[in-house]
Formats: sequence, structure tokens, C-alpha cells
Amino acid sequence: MPVMSHELRSSSPDREVAATSGRLTDPGWLVHGDPELVLAGLDGAAGPEETLAAAVYRTSGHVHRDAGAGVRRQVLALDAARYGNRELAREIARVAVRQEMDAPWVVQWATGGDLDSRLRYALPVPAKVGVLATVVVEARALAVAGCEDGTLHAWDLATGSRYGKAVSAHTGAVRALTTAVLDGRPVAVTAAYDRAVRVWDLARGELVGMCSADDDSWVKSLATGLVEGRPLVVGACVDDVVRVWDLAALSQHSEPLTVRTGFVSALATTVLDGRPVAVTSHSPELGATDPITGEETVRVWDLITGREFGALGDRPYEPAEFTDQAYDRTVEGGSDGDGEARRCVSLDLNARAHFLVTDPASECPLAVSANAYEVHVWNLAAREQVGEPVAAMFVETAAVSVLHDRPAALVAYGHGPVEVWDLSTLRQLRPPLTGHEAAVRGAATAVVNRRHLAVTGGDDGSVRVWDLDGERETGSRPAGHAGPVTGVTTAVVDGSCVIVTSGSGTGVRIWDLDGEEPLGEPLTGHTTAVDLLTTGTVDGRPTLLTRGDRHKTVRVWDLTTREELHGRSTSEYTSSSIEFFAAVDDRFVGVTGEGRVWDLTASRWIGVQPRQRGALALETLEGRSVLLTGLRAEGVHLWDLATGELLAPPLTGHTGEVRAGATGTLDGRPVVVAGGDRTVWMWDASTGQRIGTYAFPSRIRGLAVAPDGRLVVGFGAGMAVLAHRR
Repeated sequence: MPVMSHELRSSSPDREVAATSGRLTDPGWLVHGDPELVLAGLDGAAGPEETLAAAVYRTSGHVHRDAGAGVRRQVLALDAARYGNRELAREIARVAVRQEMDAPWVVQWATGGDLDSRLRYALPVPAKVGVLATVVVEARALAVAGCEDGTLHAWDLATGSRYGKAVSAHTGAVRALTTAVLDGRPVAVTAAYDRAVRVWDLARGELVGMCSADDDSWVKSLATGLVEGRPLVVGACVDDVVRVWDLAALSQHSEPLTVRTGFVSALATTVLDGRPVAVTSHSPELGATDPITGEETVRVWDLITGREFGALGDRPYEPAEFTDQAYDRTVEGGSDGDGEARRCVSLDLNARAHFLVTDPASECPLAVSANAYEVHVWNLAAREQVGEPVAAMFVETAAVSVLHDRPAALVAYGHGPVEVWDLSTLRQLRPPLTGHEAAVRGAATAVVNRRHLAVTGGDDGSVRVWDLDGERETGSRPAGHAGPVTGVTTAVVDGSCVIVTSGSGTGVRIWDLDGEEPLGEPLTGHTTAVDLLTTGTVDGRPTLLTRGDRHKTVRVWDLTTREELHGRSTSEYTSSSIEFFAAVDDRFVGVTGEGRVWDLTASRWIGVQPRQRGALALETLEGRSVLLTGLRAEGVHLWDLATGELLAPPLTGHTGEVRAGATGTLDGRPVVVAGGDRTVWMWDASTGQRIGTYAFPSRIRGLAVAPDGRLVVGFGAGMAVLAHRR
């Protein structure tokens, strides 16, 4: 249910750009330089080498801000390899870091299909982003995010730095959010299932007021507007009433204006004919069916009088001109005479069913709404629908703007990239924005220093800021999966080591360990994403076992011929208790989270269950079948499957939760590898001594150790091959 602010104008002078003097091509400066100064200097990049270095640094700028030089060196080298520049990756890896040993690995190659050089900042938050808004005050543009854990966060869009303090806004998820300027200060208005509507001073992180509804009602959606320069909060309530509060009069406990609209499925605000209005959408299942679309009624309400302004289709109107704020053009009727802040707010009441987006600054007179199956575009000035509905599944939210004199919209989905549409043609105006690893729940746009920015946030726990005026540099970087990696393993086929990976798509890819491109076409057959895979030897041949996520269909493949041997969908293979598959003595087995092992051929339990939960991997190490388990506080343990014996001292030193594990051999000694949120650790299995760590910019999703000791890591939507430093 995201509420978003939209097109704002930050008219501040260009922020000071640090003098680079060619320093962007100096790996030592990238590693050791103050991250704030480096980030400020990236806008001064000139020429292809500096432009590439800037893109590499921005890719994980959120990591560099808080990391030491050692972690920055690792992540920068990795991101350079993701952009296909192995030479820059090697130069960065050679930078000396005081009081730190050389990293045990160097990046050999990595995929980078999920990278987008238009990314300016990736801003991490502690939980999923449910709602997103933007606001500008005193020439400073801000992004504000409300999260599933009830917290509220703000950032300066020019610098990507935090603004104010994080706020614990509600005990549950923030369900609705809008922004305003009150007495010259930016404020956020939030609502949640606890029925409280709270007003927060973003700079101080303090509660400054509350909006109240009737005792038997509560606010489910929020938007903002301006009347004679006074900020208003508009809330759609569950008692079929829209309430309008004067923010400046909250301390006087004045009664809100009430508008009896009937059930509202989505709400937004804008300015129409010079008057502030609320735009509401009403669901057909409640009898409010529009004769034009047959699916929904869109109604307009005057926020001053509370009267209905007119339903769409009532009368034609001269369309307003599209006004691009990046060019400092005058907007007639855009801000109701205030000029202090420009916002666009929208609400997604049901992320998979319905939302409505408008532009209250009136630079763009169009509105966008969507249900579970299609997107509608409305011309509010002409009071009519634009063209035919566009079939589009799983649209989560959108934001309307003007982009270089074209009416545009960001369109975000439950999966995949964020699209940029030209609303006059309903075709893509820019290449999609790629980088989010999960559904995008909020979208907004802003103009900062004459550049059009997009702001998005979602289930991957990040808010991302994009430069819509930039070009997406494709280069020669190797492409990976379009979405998050779900599985990584290795196998030997015809004497050569290969990597097998699965992602959010339905195909399974096979890679040469020494190369950067997939070997042949993906293996297809699953109709949903593959969530589990493993390799083993069956009847003397390398074999792959895969399982589809949704329908739990299991398929078995001959890796030499790439032919499917047979499909299985028995309850043994598809049981939800199976955490991962493995191979023991040339037979496939399923392993539960408790470490119990089910022989899928003999249909029986085998081995001894370990004395620790959190099974990570079952592999062969020095001739034994060993189970790797790990929990946050208890360390990582290695167990003999046959006897239940603990084979090594607890492996400690890691921080955070362990999500993936593998075993292998490095320089003749057995090793254990485990991965947490953003770090991979390696230990000597015999002594328990930690060999080293490597930092990544995204969550670790899969690990494998190749026969020659090289480490294969799935992280986010990418994959990297790391070789041991000799």
C-alpha cells in the first residue's frame, strides 16, 4: 500500500564537486579516500575510464560509506569485475591496506547483468520498504521510507546521506505515508494498523502532532495538498469518509473537513482548474462501475468545499501543457500559490489489486491506476481515459512525472526491473531500471540540480536513487540471471569443471568455470522458478537434480547430453521439509533443516542426525559424507553423517546469520566455507583456524568450492568466481 511523493524541484545551486584531478583513475584513492569526498567527486567524472570508475564506486556506495579500506578494496574489485574490467579489478586488489593481510582470494570473474550505471545511491534500511515519499524544502530534496518494522527513514537526495534520525513511527508496519512542509520544516505523516495517524518532524525525529478520526474508524490511506499555502492531510477512512486536516491547526484540535465518498479503493491529490482536489477510485465489486471502462469509477472532490468536482467523462477540457521542472519553467496553478514544496502522493491500498497516482503540482495532468490485470491512464484535465487499458500483471505501484517534456511514469512490478513509460504512447521511454532483488513497493521522481531522479524502494530492504538523464552503459560485462540467484553448485563434465546456477526465472544455466558466459542455452522445463538444485553421479554420469518452487516439480538431467532423464513430483521429492538436495554414494538425498537425511532412492532415513540445527550443506570431504550446520551464536560445525561425530572444533569468528555453506580442499587441506548476509568466511577444517573473509555488496545466496579450490559465490542477482591468492 505505498503512498508516494512525486515530482519535486530542488532549485539549489549545484553541490560542490570535489576536485578529482584524475584521481578517479587512481585505485588507491578509491580504496583509501573519504567515501563522502569520493561520492561527491563522482559527478566530475570525465572520459570513459573515469565514468567507469564512478559507476563501479556508486554500485556499492552504501557499503563504502560505513566500511574500512579492506572491505572497500574487496567490494570495489568485485564490482569492477562485474562491469567486465578485470584489469581495474586486479589494480584495486593490489592496493595495500595498512594493518591488514592480503585477502585470501582475488576475483577472477563475475556476472554483472543486474548492474545499472544510472544508479546513484543504494540506501539500506533494516526491513522491507512498504511506503515511499519525497519532499523538497529550502532547496533540499528528501526521500522518506516507511518500513515493515514500523520505522521511518529519510535521506538527502543530492548526497545520499541520512537526514535526521530514524523514527520508530508505529509498533507495526507503516502502511501509509505522505509528506508536507510545515512552518518551513519537512514533516512526514504516517498511518498503520494501530489506527494512529502521526505527524513527524523529519529533521528532529520528533512527533509534532496527530490526526484523529472517529473512535469507530481509522485511516487506511493518506495524501497531501495545499490550500492558500496551508498544508492539508487527506485520509481515506474505513467508514467510507475522506477526512481533510489542516496541519497547521492540529494543535487547536479543530474538526477535519469530512467528505462522504463511499468506499474508496485508492486515493491521490492534485490541482485541477487551480483548485486542490482529491481523486478517488472506487471498486466495481461495490457497485461503482464506470461506463467507460466497466471496471472502476474515478471521482474528483474539491478539498476546499468538500463537494464533488466532477466525474471523469463529464466535459472536455483544454489539456494542460507538460512542464519539465529541470528547465525552470513556470507552472500555472501547480502549487496553489505557495511555491514552497512540490510533491506527488499516491496510494497503493492493495499492492496486487489497485493503486492510483497523480501529480498535484500539475506539471502532468495525467493519472495512472491499475488493478491486478491492467493499467489505466486518465487525463484529469480532459476528464477522460487515455487510450485502451494496458494489460500488465503484478504491477505494484507507479509514479507520474514529466521527463524532457514527455508525460512519463515509473511502473514497478512484483518482480523484474522498474519500467519507464511514455504515457502519450504507452511505450517505454527509457531502458528499465535494474538492481532491486525483490518486489518494488514504492516509486517517486524528483528533479535535483536539474537532473531527473527516480526513487524506488521494496522488499529487498533498500531505497535506490537513479539518474533518469543518464545512459545505461552496457559494455561487455557478463550477464547473469535476471533476478536473484537461488542456487549454485559445481560439477565435472567431460573433464571440465562447470558451474550450475538457478535464479528467479525458470531456466537453469551452466557456465564454464574459466569463462564468463553460459555454455549453451539454459535448461528449461520448469514453469516456475527453481528453488533447489544439486549435482551428483548416477550410473557413472554427471547428473543434475532440480525442483521448481511453486509447483514443486522435480526434474533430473544428464549434464553431458543435457537431456532430461525423467521428471518426479512424488511427495518425497517435493516435501516442504526438505531444505536442500545432495548426493551420497551416487544417490540423491533430501536434507531437512534439522539435518535429517532421507534417501530418495531407498525411501528411508540414513545416517545420524547432528546435534545442531541449521543444516547448510551435505558434501564429501576426505572420503566422508559430512553435514555442515550453522547457527548465529553456536558457530559452524562439521559432522560425520555415518557416526554423528563432530569432526572439527566449532568454527567461529563470523558475525550475523549463516545462510549458505560448502566444503572443499585448498592446497591439499580440507576447508569449510560459510556465507552470511554479505560476508563469506573460510576456515581450515582440521584446525578450526579462520583462513580469511571476503565482503560482498548483497546477501549471500549460494556457495560452492570447485575441485581446484576456487570459490563460487552466488550473491544478490550475481555470481563471482574467486581464486586463491598465490
